[in-house]
Amino acid sequence: MSEELKAIEELFDRGESQAALDRLGPFLEKEPDNLRALNDLGAILQSLNDGAGAVAAFSRAVDYDPGHRNSRTNLALALAAAERWAEAKEQLQILLAENQNEAKLWTWLAKIEQALGDLGAAVEYLDRSLLIEPDQPRLREARAKMAQTRNAQPGPRPSVLLCCQKSLENFALELCDELEKQSAVVKRMVVDSFPPLEWPIKSADTVWLEWGTTMAVAATQAPGLLQGKKVILRLHSFEILSREAARINYQAVTDVIFVSRYMRDIFQRLMPGLLTGRHRVHIIHNGIDLHRFPFASGRGRRKIAFIGRLNFKKDPMLLVQAFAFLLRRHPELELHVAGAPDDNRYYLSLPDFLAKNKLASAATFYGHLQDIPGWLADKDFILSTSPFESQGVGILEAVHRGLRPLVYNFPGAEELYPADWLWNNLDELEERLLAGPEPAECRAFVAEKYSMARQAAHFLQVITGSEPVVEPPPVPPQTVQP
Repeated sequence: MSEELKAIEELFDRGESQAALDRLGPFLEKEPDNLRALNDLGAILQSLNDGAGAVAAFSRAVDYDPGHRNSRTNLALALAAAERWAEAKEQLQILLAENQNEAKLWTWLAKIEQALGDLGAAVEYLDRSLLIEPDQPRLREARAKMAQTRNAQPGPRPSVLLCCQKSLENFALELCDELEKQSAVVKRMVVDSFPPLEWPIKSADTVWLEWGTTMAVAATQAPGLLQGKKVILRLHSFEILSREAARINYQAVTDVIFVSRYMRDIFQRLMPGLLTGRHRVHIIHNGIDLHRFPFASGRGRRKIAFIGRLNFKKDPMLLVQAFAFLLRRHPELELHVAGAPDDNRYYLSLPDFLAKNKLASAATFYGHLQDIPGWLADKDFILSTSPFESQGVGILEAVHRGLRPLVYNFPGAEELYPADWLWNNLDELEERLLAGPEPAECRAFVAEKYSMARQAAHFLQVITGSEPVVEPPPVPPQTVQP
């Protein structure tokens, strides 16, 4: 450790937080990724009642070294201090997934569950802390009082344990937030491997397996682990198309949720016989957070937006071919792409195509973007060239922002979108560009059919067993298997 950083820490230890901060700024300009300095910055800012700054500093430390437990612990506590309970809970769960033998982590998690209103989970986590370190008399007293309060509550809130593989949680976490707004208790376990899920599953009555991947396979194959529980399996697309979902033990599953009827039918076509009359089969589309994508006024008919990684799933060559077709007829058009190639073929072919067709000046590629709602504010159209989508959440978000839809009519699209959003060939694409539906009409459709609140209400009915719409397993269509 440098003498300068040591001197800064001595200032902080003496209670001279502002002086320490004044010296730490120049130090971090020279060493912006110094892990210890970033943690010092967070601690100093917290002492100065700058909770947002402390969270940002600890987040930088975690980004620099995701495996550094002290940084992640500091981040969790800073989030809790800012009453950002769900985010604090996620950080603690990451720490617990790596080591479940730290009593203080269970105690902190219990406090967060108490703040979220789930006293049952809070008592359970205090029990875990006391099991590791029995000599905690104050904690035992707090646990007894909490249990007494829980038992005096008028009735339990519906509760579900989310089990999700790390990096696949995007669709689930926003749904969890909305479920909690609608009175549900959601225990979130987002982990890299199956073992950390075993103890939460054993103590849960209702288990939600998100995606039909190796995590769901391991949970359903574990002898007796899910016996006697309500087990909800939500399937999306890639695990169906790859047949990975066929490895799941469906005898351990009670409810299966598909994000569209078309995906249900594809499942039946590729993996017939896995669903039987004992399964409750539901169709619940992914929800859209309408508040994140408010209407932006002042639209024209010039800027075409495209969102997504430039790989075979999005067909970027059709994208640039379609734009070249439109630009020859309408030279005022611009293409704006949020996403980058993740295949060397497209790194080579896209710039080559743009150069050969003199399109480079009309097409802008932004790479990966964090603030998609902000980026969409001045765009006019959302173009999709995907050969297949299970739903196309990004399309729906852009439409609710006010963009006009130009969606290739992929298989199953008719179930998801109005006919005047869709095109089958480039001539029809131009027709939609010139005379497609109005933004207000499109936004109303998204709000009515795909709001997060609507989808969460349906999901809550699955959790409680009151979902009125149960889809019978269909007869496999008589078509050639893909």
